[in-house]
Amino acid sequence: MADPADPSGFGRVLSETMSALRRQAAEGHDEQITPPEGVGEAADGMIRVTAGPPGRVTALTLDPRVMRMASEALAEEIEAAVNAALTDLQEQATAAVAGEVDLGSLGEQLRRVQEDAGRQFSLFTDALIQAQDRLSRQGGR
Repeated sequence: MADPADPSGFGRVLSETMSALRRQAAEGHDEQITPPEGVGEAADGMIRVTAGPPGRVTALTLDPRVMRMASEALAEEIEAAVNAALTDLQEQATAAVAGEVDLGSLGEQLRRVQEDAGRQFSLFTDALIQAQDRLSRQGGR
């Protein structure tokens, strides 16, 4: 007689994965998290823009010499600096998120969960088939 499927293997791996996620979250809370900041410049550094989440300009610095520029040219340079700051902010935010989670380790743990779940499901299915066979044999007596 086969032993019924024991889900403890699946539960163990799932517990390990959840523990790793909790540790990761706890480690993230131990450090003071500084929001990402993007910086962009234009007009040979005479225009400097700083942007922060969620995509807002937090500082705009103009060298007084830019006031000599034509208004259209000044507007284009400010636009270029803002766009550069927002692009930098996006890159900083993406790098911060990627650094917070070890996706390789998490992926490996999830792969193990998937494999164990497949094995446990096969054991469970086999146990059901065996139980069904036993019931069929007992009913035929």
